[in-house]
Order: sequence, then C-alpha cells, then structure tokens
Amino acid sequence: MEIISKQIIKPSSRTPDHLKTFKLSLLDQLTLHTYTPIILLYDSKTQISGDVLKKSLSKILTKYYPFAGRLKEDGITIDCNDEGVVFVEAKIIGCRLSDFLQNPNYKTQSLLFPEGFLWKGSCIGYTFLATQATYFEGGGMAVTISMSHKVADAPSVGIFLSDWASMARGEERPPPLILATSIPSLDLAYTMPEIEIEMSETLITKRYVFHAENISRLKRSVSGLVENPTKIGIVTAFLYRCAVAASMAKLGSFKKSTLIQLVNMRPRMTPPLPENSIGNFTWYFTTSNNHQSETSLENLVLQMKKGVKDLGDKDDLHDWLNSVRDSAYNVKELFDNLEIYRFSHVRGGSFYQMNFGWGNPKWGTIADVLVKNTFILYDTPDGYGVEVVVSLEEEHMRLFQSNEELLEFASVNKTFQLVSIAQSRM
Repeated sequence: MEIISKQIIKPSSRTPDHLKTFKLSLLDQLTLHTYTPIILLYDSKTQISGDVLKKSLSKILTKYYPFAGRLKEDGITIDCNDEGVVFVEAKIIGCRLSDFLQNPNYKTQSLLFPEGFLWKGSCIGYTFLATQATYFEGGGMAVTISMSHKVADAPSVGIFLSDWASMARGEERPPPLILATSIPSLDLAYTMPEIEIEMSETLITKRYVFHAENISRLKRSVSGLVENPTKIGIVTAFLYRCAVAASMAKLGSFKKSTLIQLVNMRPRMTPPLPENSIGNFTWYFTTSNNHQSETSLENLVLQMKKGVKDLGDKDDLHDWLNSVRDSAYNVKELFDNLEIYRFSHVRGGSFYQMNFGWGNPKWGTIADVLVKNTFILYDTPDGYGVEVVVSLEEEHMRLFQSNEELLEFASVNKTFQLVSIAQSRM
C-alpha cells in the first residue's frame, strides 16, 4: 500500500448555530457503536481524480451535518462542530482489480479502509465516517466507507452513498429527513445493560449466491404449506435450517437457538416515513426453536411470516416508540445462554447505481464480518437472486458448507462471476 494523502474533509458551509447540538433518537441510543464497512469496486480505465470525491463529500456533509460532528461522553448528544470526516487516497502496488475480485480475503479488504476503521468499535471522540479511494495497478478503483451504526442504519448508508454519488455527478438532491429532529423525542428511563457482541478475526466468512431459479425451487418445496413465501423469507429460513443442522453435527445433539431478523420500519409507519430518512429506524423480531421438530423449512418460513406480521403496520409513531422503550431493557436476555443467529437484508441492488461519474460499480458488498452466526443478504445485480455473506466459527463453517441441501440450492460466490452478472445487466 502507498498512501497518497490522508485528510479531514469538513462541510463546505458552516452548520448553523441552532443545529449545533444534536440529540440522538431513541433508536439511535439503543444501537451499538460498531462501524459498517461497505466496499464498492469500479473497473473504469479512465484516470479518476480523488478531488471529485473530496469536493462532493464536503458539499454533501452540509446536508448530513451530524456525520461531521463528534459524539459526546454522555453517549446521546452529538456536537455538530464541523470537525469533519476522514478521507484517504491510496494505491495498491502489485495487485490488479481482477486479482482482488478472485480472492477478496480479509487481509486485502483491510487495505481498502482507513487504518483502524474496519469494524471499529466505539465512536466516542471519533469521526462517524471514514472513507478511502484506492487505485489498483492497471486501472480500476475501490471506494469504501466505514460508518458508525450509532448515526446510520443500512438504509441510511445507502441513501448517503447515493446522494454523495449524485453530488459528484453535479446533480443535487433535496436534503434528507434527519429522523432524530423529526420524530418524537424519547429517552430511556433506565440505564441500558451493556450488550457486548464478541468480534473475532478468526471467524470464517463465505459468500453464496441463490440464483432466481433455485429460489423458485425452494418456494415450490413449501407450496401448499406456506402461502406466497417471499424471496428473502424463504432464503433466510433455508439458511437458518442449514446453520442449525451444522450446529447439531458439531455438538452431536440439538441445541435451542434464536433467529434475530432486523426489519426496516420506515414503510411500516402510517403514513410511511420518507425513504431518505436518516438515522436508525429498524427493529427486529425473533424466532426461537426449542425442539428439532420445529426446524422444518415450512415451519421456519411460517415463523418468519408471523414475525413480520406481528411487527405490523404502526398507526401511532409515539405509541410504537414507547413500546420499543418498554421492551428494549429485555433485549440483553436474547444474548444469554442461547445460540443466536443474526439476519439482516440490505437492498444491495442500490449499490450498483452508485455512479460518481465514471460508471456504476461492478460489485458492492460488505467487508468480511467479524461477528459469529451472522447472515447478511443482498439482492444480486439483476434484482432476482440473493447474495449472502455468512460468518461462522471455523468448525461450524466446515460443516455448514458441506451441507448437501445448501450445495443443491446455493453456489459459492466466485466474485468474478458475480461481476459478469452485473456487467450483463448494465
């Protein structure tokens, strides 16, 4: 690696005094500090200047002014002091884009992020956002961002990237809706127990692709038992079933477990919140299985459908936030004495529209995950399939990836194959 420059990018105009103090929303307060690392890869042969990224980032930060501030020691207040965000320009010597695509391992991925920001923990006293532009030998580049979950959930990260890319192309969009300033302000009436999610670089991350025809086959396998299963619902249930089977093979017996599924609540409000609402506005449902008999695919799909239905459509935002506050204290119990599997769905198709002026990215993904039993689902570039990032402990992964059912419906993602799919759709 050769670092070309490392700078702090500040908003192009000063944040007004009446916006200087920013209080996190209830859902922001309940969220972990962990930074989410996103990788966008471009194969443009043209000479790309980092100045375009820096100037547009400075401009877009005026609309996303909390991102350029710093979290105070109280953990719930941001000083919107325009201190700015980290921006690094670098180049990789002796590594072509094609080399990376065929073996995107964690060690190489870490080079694409500003030092110390890949899966960074606490954000107190640090920038909420760090980004890097990395040039590959022979052409092509990576644009990465690492964003603290404390100020942005997955939909927020997608909107920010899209707005930044538009600004770089010279297209200015309306400012986002900053949720913490626009929804009822509630504080926790208690001290939230600390939830520690262990992170480890010894975990194994694998990537799989479920093509549309195999998703249709999975749906047909539960037809007559489940009405209109969704693409994400059927794939999630199938992956959970495979993970439980691998756990049984590892332990020699069934162990009760819980699936946690994150859900974007914006469209579930009445009226729905705008898509460009920035902050944390996801909640979850759980599916617990106490007996092996409960892990048939149709039963798991039904449990998934029930979990989504029970979240329901919310007619009163204030009442719903109150219910979240009342139930949040018990969240820690989910992490005690149970095998937890964490699932989330990112509408990854939007990654393929992040055009900063030199074409759409050929691949967009999250960096290898350092939290065990984590499954992150993305739409494939064509919008019909599902790409999955899976993180498990080594022995668990060995048994998981040898599961015959898994091999029947999912293919190990050779990244360059996914890139060819993306190119064929553009």
